Amino acid sequence: MNLRVTIPMVFAVLAIWLVGAAITKYSLAQMAYFAPIAVVVVGATIGIVLLWVKVILESTRQRRARRRGSGASP
Repeated sequence: MNLRVTIPMVFAVLAIWLVGAAITKYSLAQMAYFAPIAVVVVGATIGIVLLWVKVILESTRQRRARRRGSGASP
């Protein structure tokens, strides 16, 4: 077991569990049942956001490279 990965993941799951219980109507016990679903949803949301950030950054880099390389204004 890699402690460099395990310890932050434990804290992330605990944070998702506690924050989820705080902002929803569920108790800590009820939220414990929904914690795996919440972790998947938070992970998927972060993954989609990172994907779109990468797409936008790559698009702006390509646009700048085309402007510098062509020498002509569009």
